[in-house]
Amino acid sequence: MVSEPRTAPSALLSFTWHRPDDRSALVMRDAHWEDDTVMARRLSDDRYAGVAGILFVVALAGEAAVAFGVGVNQDDPAAKIATALYDHRGRLLVIAYLSVVYAAMFPIYLGRLYHLLREEPGRPRPRALGSLVLAGGVLFVALHAVSDVGITGLFGAKLASFGFQHDPGVSYTLYLMTYALDSVGDVFGSLFAFAAGLLVIASGVLPRWLGWVSILVGILFFLQGFGLGIATFGVVLDGIGFVLLLVFVLVSSVLLLRRESAVPSISGGD
Repeated sequence: MVSEPRTAPSALLSFTWHRPDDRSALVMRDAHWEDDTVMARRLSDDRYAGVAGILFVVALAGEAAVAFGVGVNQDDPAAKIATALYDHRGRLLVIAYLSVVYAAMFPIYLGRLYHLLREEPGRPRPRALGSLVLAGGVLFVALHAVSDVGITGLFGAKLASFGFQHDPGVSYTLYLMTYALDSVGDVFGSLFAFAAGLLVIASGVLPRWLGWVSILVGILFFLQGFGLGIATFGVVLDGIGFVLLLVFVLVSSVLLLRRESAVPSISGGD
């Protein structure tokens, strides 16, 4: 007996479910959806980091402006420092409050900068540089926060009154300690700035001149450490480095926000 020819199950399934071009279209659609999702996430990260970087600059610049009004420096005698800190207790609290803002905003900006400098494909870069950006930046902002939030905040809340009424040496010692902590923080900041500058130049994700600015910040922050936080030349180098750091963070933050507006709106369709 001759049996009727039967269609192979695999052929039947192929004919029944979809044609090869339909399957390709489905794969392309899924890939497009994944690309859009990744792009949307990156744009969201850029937006948050850009806003955080701008707030960091505004808070740090404001804190420096308020601190300038205290009217003492590391070379003044203990009695003058204790009196000035007591007279400006409210100003010291404002410094601490603004420092809380910059201390919280910088890690948000730093996290996005770290990933931005590492994710650009096609240009191999040393992994150690990315680690230095992250570790140096975290230690930089942490030590400055201990100085500006911790010690300066305690001065405004309690210690300035105690030092003025009982022992000017307490105010003098802790006031100079803020210089020391800032100086150590900037030594670690030099690692962040130098590594970030090299990565900016190598990756091209930000203008090359920003990379050179960051490298200059790293050099200045490193050299100021030899002033031990109190020598005049170290304070001057540190001040110049901080101005350039604010330029780097502000410009890069604005560029992060512009990256978002420069990318066409994302659609999950075609």
